[in-house]
Amino acid sequence: MADDFSVHLETVARHLDHFAKDEAMAYCIGLLEEGALTVPLLYENVLAPALNKIIVPRPQEDRLIWREHAMTAIVRSIIECARPYVMREKERAGAKGSAGRVLLVCPEEEYHELGIRMGEDFFTIAGFETFFVGANTPQENIVSAVETLRPDIVDIGVSNFLNLVQLKKIVAQLRQLIDARVLIAVSGGALVRSGKTAGDFNADILVNSFADILALGEARR
Repeated sequence: MADDFSVHLETVARHLDHFAKDEAMAYCIGLLEEGALTVPLLYENVLAPALNKIIVPRPQEDRLIWREHAMTAIVRSIIECARPYVMREKERAGAKGSAGRVLLVCPEEEYHELGIRMGEDFFTIAGFETFFVGANTPQENIVSAVETLRPDIVDIGVSNFLNLVQLKKIVAQLRQLIDARVLIAVSGGALVRSGKTAGDFNADILVNSFADILALGEARR
């Protein structure tokens, strides 16, 4: 298993910078097929850092934001095509019994969902049953999904710093509206970069890595 991910990262970042979708997909899926990387290693050490390398200068954001969207769409395609390898790694992990159900959402006005989409695959490998709703989910929709799907955990993903201001309020309101036995998890790049903890938002747990999710799965079995 490769320990130095720099070559893979630079290769994928270069393909993204040239909007070379087929080349980026072939390279990443090839790594999984050859067993050079696992899905978590690919996501955490290649795809996520490659996304973080995408920079659109703020003065030119209105004119050039399409670049970020185009590169992000390529990464999304890679993630969706990795699903067979996710299921293969879940079987290889051989987790006994289900660790529970997880609903994965981003709050209203949060449009960056790829981080929590990667989290869905991490939860799947760790033996959870997952339900991905994704970006810009109003509170009433989160409550409706909880009532219908009856998850054990609701994972709220936040990448935009501006949405951290509302996160504590969202968690507090959800606690009043959903079953008290449902764990509320928080995750996302905004929490990583700000150094915030679950306790800062009155949430139950912070999950920002595959290791976090594996540990949660083991604790729930």
